Amino acid sequence: MIKFEEIKCDLEIVEFDDNNGLTLNKKNDNIKVTIYDQEIIENIIETNFNKKYRSLLYLVMNLKNEDDVNPSDCELALVKINDLRTLLLVKYFGFISKELLDKYLNMLMLLEQKVPFINKERGR
Repeated sequence: MIKFEEIKCDLEIVEFDDNNGLTLNKKNDNIKVTIYDQEIIENIIETNFNKKYRSLLYLVMNLKNEDDVNPSDCELALVKINDLRTLLLVKYFGFISKELLDKYLNMLMLLEQKVPFINKERGR
């Protein structure tokens, strides 16, 4: 069996198969692979989630470090957090364990609380 850590190519999640499989596409090569092993599927989803979460974390950290925070940047961060939450609940719901889903949702909730609140009347 190939461990997920040994796969070095950049894979993109394409679709979920009806038989609890995950179809991946190797970018730039049009090679599609369907994986049915639950552990490998969870590793792929975890890697994908962590990559997106890390970019959101950097976005929120930059908002917290700026002296003059733009309300549209805060709104964009909240929209992106909500998009990732929707992805978890709609696309990945049947493929990851409840514990992992709860962990991810809690991480997003904590990140959402770190987004600076902008009051339009007072500026902050």
